[in-house]
Amino acid sequence: MRDIRVAKPYARALYEAALEQNALADIVADIEKLRELIEESEEFVQLISSPVLSPQFKSETFEQVFADATHPLTINFLKLLALKQRERYLTAMMDVFSAIVDEAAGRLVAQVTTVAPLTSEQAEQLIQHLGAYSGKQVRLETTIDAQIQGGFIVRLDDTVFDASVSTQLQHLKQQLAEG
Repeated sequence: MRDIRVAKPYARALYEAALEQNALADIVADIEKLRELIEESEEFVQLISSPVLSPQFKSETFEQVFADATHPLTINFLKLLALKQRERYLTAMMDVFSAIVDEAAGRLVAQVTTVAPLTSEQAEQLIQHLGAYSGKQVRLETTIDAQIQGGFIVRLDDTVFDASVSTQLQHLKQQLAEG
């Protein structure tokens, strides 16, 4: 809960600065690169979460690491987080930033859980069906969960479509138990 309260003003400020500088597409791309970096690099996660490293060191490291392939606004944002000792909230800030961008674009986020990664064709079909259902543009966020055994679960706004094998088996078990 605290993460969101801290994240909202920073994410909103980044969004507004990106709009002012006409750099929203660049910042969105940078945010996606940062997400990938957090998923792939334990060293980067340790850097942003370490209370031992000084804010100045983290700020300088962000500048050195991201100088060539990142928009200056993103670098300044990361440096500000380091100097204010808020970098540990970066993931929450990126989530809030993405939600702001999606809302401004009239786009809904569908959270999709599957056993195996979706093919690009499956993802495109799902986007089309959910778009037709909602009347809005849809962006997928996918997660893999072997416990659903097969099928998928989609959360779109307040609606859940549960076509997982585990849920179907549970319903069948209930029907058999009830006679």
